[in-house]
Amino acid sequence: MIILKDFIHLTQEEIKLVLKWRNDESIAKFMKTQNISLEVHLNFLSSLKTNATKKYFLVYDDENIIGVIDFINITKLSCEFGLYGIKKGVGELLMQEVKNYAFNVLKVQTLNACVFKENTKALNLYLKHGFEVIKEDNNFYFVNLSFAYMGGGNNLNIFNQIYGVAV
Repeated sequence: MIILKDFIHLTQEEIKLVLKWRNDESIAKFMKTQNISLEVHLNFLSSLKTNATKKYFLVYDDENIIGVIDFINITKLSCEFGLYGIKKGVGELLMQEVKNYAFNVLKVQTLNACVFKENTKALNLYLKHGFEVIKEDNNFYFVNLSFAYMGGGNNLNIFNQIYGVAV
């Protein structure tokens, strides 16, 4: 059974584990911010209590932590997501949870992400789940999945509003 534990309810042990994983080279190399101090981490966690545009979750599969999923820039129409697994082979499960939470709980129409070009595993996972690359720059691919792909209405203009991109 999958359980999403909101970062605002983490135990001290979980807080330390998330910081350790977040700063691990294999994860941090695909993050925009690297080498986070404990103080910065704690301030970030505290800020989540009053920020309705961000949601971060520790993902449990039964008793075992398998990774983190997050949603930022949350609006009524769209959000951007991120994820990282702490075990091999959990990407599919994390991606399913991202889509479920975004479309069924947040009820957004469009799910967006930016992917470091070197992160081919993430890009391939997103493409496998129906995401489309709609822009790229020197460092990133910008991808999105609209509710249309999931059976709802098409809304690529949402991505344009967020990233200022014409497609």
